[in-house]
Formats: sequence, C-alpha cells, structure tokens
Amino acid sequence: MRIQLYDTGAAKRPVNLTLNGDLITRARAEGLNLSALAEEAVAAALGRRAREKLDAEIAQACRVHDQYLAEYGSLGEAVRTNAGATE
Repeated sequence: MRIQLYDTGAAKRPVNLTLNGDLITRARAEGLNLSALAEEAVAAALGRRAREKLDAEIAQACRVHDQYLAEYGSLGEAVRTNAGATE
C-alpha cells in the first residue's frame, strides 16, 4: 500500500531555487526537466521524513509494550498460569 504524501493534482506554483550553475548547465544540456526533478526530489525527501516519523512512532510503541510486559506480564502467561490453577 502506498500512502499519498501530497496532492499530486494541486496547481503548480513558481518558486525560486539557488542551484550550482554548472549543475544546471549540464542538466539542461542533457535535456533534463529541472522542475520535474526538483518535484521528485522533494517528494522523495517527504517520503523519507514520513518513514522516519513512522519508524520513531513504532519504536516508541514497542518500548511502551515492552514496559507493559515487564510490569504486568503477557496475556499468554496469565492464561497458562490460571489454566494450571483450575485443574
């Protein structure tokens, strides 16, 4: 499943960027679409940032879960313990 990070149908807006002059010259000589490349790079950066945030949230949830297990134990352990006590 791919999560859409931004509205891909939103209107285009002009922006000013400062880039290395030689890089621009070489990119244009190769027929590269600088606007499309910039858009792809920003979208990729947003994707990486979203993944980093998700990874941090998952790590925090795992720490909370581990803390819960350390304090209260697991449901499976409780069931096994109580099942043995009723026999």
